[in-house]
Amino acid sequence: MFASTTATMPSPETAARGRTLLAERVATAPGKVASIPDRFEALEVVLGDLPRCLVATGIGTSEGHARHLAEVAARFCGQPARFASTGSLSSGSPPGSEADWLIVFSQGLSANARHALTHVADWGRVILVTGLSHSTSDAEGLNDEKRGWLEDLEARGVIRLDLGCGTEYGALLRVVGARAGYVAAWRLLRTLAAHRLDPSPILEIDASRLERAQHDVSAESSRAFPRNEPLAPFFDARQSLLLVAEGGVLEMVEQLTLKLAEGMLRPQPRSVDVLQFAHGPLQSLALRPTSILYLAPREPSAEAEAWLARFASTLDPSLHDLRVLRAALPWPFAALEYEALFDDLVLRVLAETEGDLIDWPGVDREAALYSVGPDRSRAVESAGPAPRGARRLEDAVWPELESMIRGGRRTALIGLGSIEQHGPHLPLGTDRWIADALLEGLADRIEDAVALPALAMGCASEHLDFPGTLHIESETLESILRDLLRSIARHGFERAFLFTAHGGNVDALGEMEGRLRDGVHPLVLRVETDLRVGAMQSAIVEAEALSPAAAGPHAGEYETSLVAMLRPGTIRTRTLAPGRIVNPGQAQALFYPSLRPNTESGVLGDPSFASAARGERYLGAWLDLLEGAYRTAFSEGAEKNRQ
Repeated sequence: MFASTTATMPSPETAARGRTLLAERVATAPGKVASIPDRFEALEVVLGDLPRCLVATGIGTSEGHARHLAEVAARFCGQPARFASTGSLSSGSPPGSEADWLIVFSQGLSANARHALTHVADWGRVILVTGLSHSTSDAEGLNDEKRGWLEDLEARGVIRLDLGCGTEYGALLRVVGARAGYVAAWRLLRTLAAHRLDPSPILEIDASRLERAQHDVSAESSRAFPRNEPLAPFFDARQSLLLVAEGGVLEMVEQLTLKLAEGMLRPQPRSVDVLQFAHGPLQSLALRPTSILYLAPREPSAEAEAWLARFASTLDPSLHDLRVLRAALPWPFAALEYEALFDDLVLRVLAETEGDLIDWPGVDREAALYSVGPDRSRAVESAGPAPRGARRLEDAVWPELESMIRGGRRTALIGLGSIEQHGPHLPLGTDRWIADALLEGLADRIEDAVALPALAMGCASEHLDFPGTLHIESETLESILRDLLRSIARHGFERAFLFTAHGGNVDALGEMEGRLRDGVHPLVLRVETDLRVGAMQSAIVEAEALSPAAAGPHAGEYETSLVAMLRPGTIRTRTLAPGRIVNPGQAQALFYPSLRPNTESGVLGDPSFASAARGERYLGAWLDLLEGAYRTAFSEGAEKNRQ
């Protein structure tokens, strides 16, 4: 009898029902997998920047899909990606997650898997790949709790990608979903590549070829394990079992080890690249009976066969049973073929051993861990506004913007920056980057607003003695702003909120404000020039026991901290050095008519104390000021006074 981890004998009745259920799913899997679309339309409507990095997660069988996506993205697509365990994400998101996309694989949206979805507001975008849909019936697993989670997640901007296979409950082993997860990962990456207009030939394969390969695995199973030969001894729970391959392909099929553990009710085997075998595994198994599955291509190269021969030469045939399983599909598609091949092996072993995958060992004890999920109300409360990028005008196409305006987003946010010197350590685009970040952050806080691109050029004559500074006269700036405001008014915007991230624009804005307002009527214009940013900066500097003089009014600790947070890696750290140190309020006279005679480096302050973490606090405090000014300017009472 097949070795079991429990003293309870399996029930012949439930064991037979389990085999029938799995066989039915194996039969339908190729067709269902082939029906997954080439690209996901739900991703095609995403506005905003593409991810800096994909962070994939999943638990159980879905962990294999998350690992597969991360490996394929990085290895074949040039897309930075990594796997993160669900447990590592349960307590919070990692630094920089606002620029990354979180991909959560969970066929049935299990309680455990939801721990990865409790901080969705922290990510640039969150994608849930699941077998659940709003049409899933209660009998198929969509209870009130899961329905509530789906609704809340989608309301928060989470994109749901449907595996098309349902929840597949009823047996311990997943079959259709286990295969569909691979295909969904490829389609997701192809959709992202299409957004970049990048060709992705490595991910292009005819669906009929995938379907045919799944049907053809029976022949390979019979070649490696003849039908007149019992399989149970090879996969016996008391026997060591090892998966081996060359070329690092095992990183793409990690879940095959779980399939053997769950499907055959045996300890989960280890997977080892052939290069690793001599570094521990060989020595530990040299004198121990071991079953070995070697994954190899159907049409191998001379190099691949040489590695297999080298590996075989290290084994003792009297102790080590080596079986080579060959796939016809190239990688990464071979993952799907091996998934089907292992399903065939599982069914054959279950038929011999009568293993029970309906009333499996430990089923009465797993709820203590499997059924524990996060509190939905707390998760929803912690979720902030919709992901950034959904409110940026430049990311939209015109029909989308027209729909946004008709839907009530009729306030334009306009931020002014400058292209000017910021010492030998900060790039010339510093003020524009800060203006962009303020626009995006404010748009995320204001329900009816759309952020326009930051205006890069401004009034910067005081910096013209430094190469790279681009200056426009105040009259030019006024003409540009008037034309811009008239453009947005024509398209249906009713209000505009205008601010500057560059101090050199303040006087010009104050002088032109009345003319601008009259020239763009009936558009309601608020020009915000009195935010007391300096006082905010001083308060944070004082709270952190820094020197106010070091923070500086230009290219000092303050602006350097902001850039360290917004554009990591752009600061020339070798040229970080104190500039002219001046007390707050004493610098204005140094700027005009030219700053260069008063500080040869162009720096007022000491940037060497800069910190990206402090830059995040500066940005948040600046956004608080802008949001307060916005809500005061466009409160109901203020609106009535202007009418």
